[in-house]
Amino acid sequence: MRLTYTCSACKKQNYLKEKAETRPDLQMKIGKEEVLVNCNNCGKMDKKHLNQITAVVDNRIIFTGLIVGIISTLILWIYFGAIATLSFAIPLFFWIGENKALSGFNKYTIRRK
Repeated sequence: MRLTYTCSACKKQNYLKEKAETRPDLQMKIGKEEVLVNCNNCGKMDKKHLNQITAVVDNRIIFTGLIVGIISTLILWIYFGAIATLSFAIPLFFWIGENKALSGFNKYTIRRK
């Protein structure tokens, strides 16, 4: 899971360096309700409320699950034959885990003061 925000000037999606499982965890880590961000595309400094930060799927984790699934399928194919194709479901487990983390972050919003 990666935390993203959209630049208000150029409308490009940027990634936040901080990592947290939920918005309250992110708020405790930062210590405030707003975070100062710098756009990688246009360089604009901006303040974003934590509710404007969303979580998206980290494709690196899905790709890692795909590689692990392919390697385990090939290794198990040698010993168990066609039944080893069931290990190709490993990327699906990585994807399901990512989606649960995303929904946990994106569902909860912080009350504005």
